[in-house]
Amino acid sequence: MNWQNRYYKIAIIGAAITFLLQVILMFAVDPYLASVLSPLYPVWVIVFVVGWRKEHPRR
Repeated sequence: MNWQNRYYKIAIIGAAITFLLQVILMFAVDPYLASVLSPLYPVWVIVFVVGWRKEHPRR
């Protein structure tokens, strides 16, 4: 996995920020409000897969 690929960086940093924000909101405000951020995880997976396809194209 090449860390120079910007899609990998965006996906991993985005997932980490989403997770941290979810944990903070869960304890500070309300667990139900934190669950609003859960639909963002598939977005980060899609961005990661796009980066994978850019780095490993089909023949």
